Amino acid sequence: MASRIGRILVIGLLGSLLLGACGSASATSGGSGGTASGSGMKLTTESNSLGTVLALSNGKTVYMFSSDTSTSSSCTSSCTGVWPPVAASKVIAGAGVSAKMLGSITRSDGTKQLSYDGHPLYTYSGDTSSGAVTGQGISSFGGTWHVLGANGVAITKSASSSGSSGYGGY
Repeated sequence: MASRIGRILVIGLLGSLLLGACGSASATSGGSGGTASGSGMKLTTESNSLGTVLALSNGKTVYMFSSDTSTSSSCTSSCTGVWPPVAASKVIAGAGVSAKMLGSITRSDGTKQLSYDGHPLYTYSGDTSSGAVTGQGISSFGGTWHVLGANGVAITKSASSSGSSGYGGY
């Protein structure tokens, strides 16, 4: 009887591990801090004056930094107070977002930051309302900040202009 219960427990544990490994696509966890803390945070899309852009399920628009690479963030120290990195823990792909494009980088402090199509993601402290894009096109901390489209390409037009162009490089 005891060995049967033990086998049932082992089978249940293995099943749980397999289900967890095959569950919804999410970025790897590890970091705390940033804007995407807590369970159930989604990276999703939102339509605004710039078009369809990436945003967090809490309404915060996300940005990429032109000085970053696909494996490292150039936004450190005082930069993170203005441009908080989006923590990769428990962020999943929401509506309009490609789960295959979700990833993470390891920051210099060891925390994990969410990335999308190779762009580490941030929010902007100046965006005080849901859907705000006041950080669009700001040049600060040695680079320029842009929102991303669901295709992973930076949108470089200003919030008040009507044209659209992509920004593919760093």
